[in-house]
Amino acid sequence: MTRYAIGDIHGGAKTFMALLERIGLKRSDRLYLLGDYIDRGPNSKGVLDIILKLQVAGFGVYPLRGNHEDMLISHLDMRKQTFPGYVKDYGAATLRSFGIASPMELPDRYKHFLLGLPYILEDDRFIFVHAGLDMNKSNPVTETDIDTMLWGNGGFVSDNEIPGRIIVSGHRIKKVSYIKATLDQPHILIDNGAFTGQQPELGNLVALNLDSMELIFQPWIDRDVFSQRAWP
Repeated sequence: MTRYAIGDIHGGAKTFMALLERIGLKRSDRLYLLGDYIDRGPNSKGVLDIILKLQVAGFGVYPLRGNHEDMLISHLDMRKQTFPGYVKDYGAATLRSFGIASPMELPDRYKHFLLGLPYILEDDRFIFVHAGLDMNKSNPVTETDIDTMLWGNGGFVSDNEIPGRIIVSGHRIKKVSYIKATLDQPHILIDNGAFTGQQPELGNLVALNLDSMELIFQPWIDRDVFSQRAWP
């Protein structure tokens, strides 16, 4: 068994598939996905379909909730006022990939998937979260608020450590050199802004082999990016 983590996919279904082929994912492996499967790129539906098909086929795939999933979920659980511009901005690309006009038109299987996404996952050595934990809390794993886990507010950068554990997150776009420098730190970041296409330092979907600590970089091969607003 090999464990992997993959950062923010953002609608890049072709790029995601190419990365899965590069790592040669097996049913005995564990794959932790750090959120932000949707928006920006052209095929958010395709990304969700890949995840769902892997799970149905018996692969050990463990997806987290990202802030982009949460913005979409806000229109399913009546929190529209929290992200009122989402549907017009980021959400437009995602809805287009489904061929629908409103988040409420999503087929039930996708609604159930999104609403069931957890904010944090753990194994014996790693803690997986989309953005970060509040290291000022006495127990960051259980006491960090949801906004910090999704957006990184109030404790994203910290020199504190959780003894014996390593935090792995995405969310904040970092250059290749920065990502490599975090590999021996208590907080590893693996979002390289795949959708930006700004090679050589940005523009890759990143997988981290959690057992060998090897990074695998897959350049963006999906054609369009519909939204590049400054939100994370």
